[in-house]
Amino acid sequence: MNFTKLPQLVDMRGKLKSKGTYSKRTKTITHRVWHHSLTKKHLGGSDAASFADYHVNTLGWPGVGYTFIIEPKNLINTPNGKRARIVYAHDIDRRTYHVGNSNQFALGICVAGDYRYDTMDDATIASIADLHSALVKDNIGKNDASHSEMPGYSWKACRVYDYRKHIKWQESTTPVIPSPAPDTYTIQEGDTLWSIAHKDGTGGVQVEDLIKANPGIDPAKLKIGQKINFGNA
Repeated sequence: MNFTKLPQLVDMRGKLKSKGTYSKRTKTITHRVWHHSLTKKHLGGSDAASFADYHVNTLGWPGVGYTFIIEPKNLINTPNGKRARIVYAHDIDRRTYHVGNSNQFALGICVAGDYRYDTMDDATIASIADLHSALVKDNIGKNDASHSEMPGYSWKACRVYDYRKHIKWQESTTPVIPSPAPDTYTIQEGDTLWSIAHKDGTGGVQVEDLIKANPGIDPAKLKIGQKINFGNA
C-alpha cells in the first residue's frame, strides 16, 4: 500500500486506547471523509491518543473513531521537508464510528485542530495532500467529503478548513476547463446534492441548479438508483 510508505506515517494500530474491536466493513469504501477535532492544534489533547481516550472512556466506542489522524503539533522531517505526523489507527477494513449510518462505506480522517480559530500550516497541508494522493493510488475511496457533507450531518460545523484546496497542494496551478455536465446522474450510496455538484465531470453545476432542475425531488431523501437532471436542456 502506498500510504504505508509515507515517511510521516506512524503505525499505532493496537497501541491506542480501546475496549473491544470494531467490526469489519460489509461495503466497499466509497468516501474519504475529512474531520477536524475542535481542539486547538498545539494543545496536549490534540493527538490520536487523546482522541482515543475520549472516544473510549467518554463515548463508549471500541476505539478512536478515525482510521487516520493528522497531528500538526508533531512534526517529522522527511526527504520532502517537514510533515505533520499521520497516525494509522485502524485497519482499513474496520467500520469505525465517525459518520453514523455512513460508517460502512466511509473512511474517517481527522486533522487535529480547531480551524475556526487555528491556521492551517504548510506541514499539515502537505500531509493532507500526501495522504490523499496515496489513498487515491491505493484505490481507497472514490469521493472526498467533509463531515458536514455526509447524510444527516449538514448541521455540523466540521470541517472548517478547505480540504478540497489542500488535497490539491501538490498539483499544477494551470487552470482546468471543466467538462460539460451530463444530462442526468444516477444517485449512488452516500450521495448528496452537494457532493454530486462537486464531483469531477459535472461541469461546475451548483446545488441551486440541481434543485431547480429537479422540483419533484426532496434533497434530504435521495434514493440509490434515482435519476436526477442536470438541467442542460
